Amino acid sequence: MQYADAVAAWEEDECTYILRNTKDGGIATASFVDSSEELRLVHVGGSSSAVWTIGREAFCKVKAWNPEMETEDKTIAFIKKTAPQISTPEVIYAWTDHDRSFLILRRIKGSTLRDAWTSLSLSQRHSVVKSIATLCDILAQNTSQMLGSATGRPVLEPFLSPSDSGLLGLLTHNECKRYFSVSSDECPPLGRDFYFYHPDLGPGNIIVSDDGRVAGILDWEAAGYYPAFWIATKPSVSPGLDFYPPIAECDDHEWRKCLRMELERRGYPQASEWYIKWKTFR
Repeated sequence: MQYADAVAAWEEDECTYILRNTKDGGIATASFVDSSEELRLVHVGGSSSAVWTIGREAFCKVKAWNPEMETEDKTIAFIKKTAPQISTPEVIYAWTDHDRSFLILRRIKGSTLRDAWTSLSLSQRHSVVKSIATLCDILAQNTSQMLGSATGRPVLEPFLSPSDSGLLGLLTHNECKRYFSVSSDECPPLGRDFYFYHPDLGPGNIIVSDDGRVAGILDWEAAGYYPAFWIATKPSVSPGLDFYPPIAECDDHEWRKCLRMELERRGYPQASEWYIKWKTFR
């Protein structure tokens, strides 16, 4: 069915949700059902990001944005084209408005790994670790001669960025060697290729099904082409990959330790000692 002035529409049970252009050029959300539960704030990231649920089946992500940044919908489209075996959220609609990006996604059914962790058996936990490492293998089959995003923009990686924007790139091999050198002779091994990688594979961004299998991956905004050493180093140095909120009687770092060890077992180099020196040097 077509709706006047609609830029997108989706169904949920007997309800139809519609996005329409407003008179001032913005976007408005409308629904045929009037309920205060339809739009609910579920996450706030300081002053730079927020997430709302729309009904039970969709989310709206709003983030600070500037024209240099990659938009998450384009990265998701890239993954659907180059690695269709990886489950990503369905994009309903995306747009930018001044200094904000907006992304409406359909929910992936399941629970976050963080919420499901204590209900998983030891073998199921090991299976999830291996599945995410295999996902990294699949992504890394896509290579580039430049450090950058899927469409040739800077990557959003505050752990490596020289600025408060969190952006890094585009960088060639030689530019990376200079940038990542602690001294003239201390830099992690850099091959000629950069490898596609999702650097935010924390337990809140991994969705698992009721039977403990990986059902999907969220938050692709920082994904891009990175040096091989960053694939196993990021889980070593990022508290953002810990369980949060903490889980009683669980090591907060358990997930990222397991992931890092499996990535190292598969041959990804790990350079956490270099990273600590480099951050001090930078």
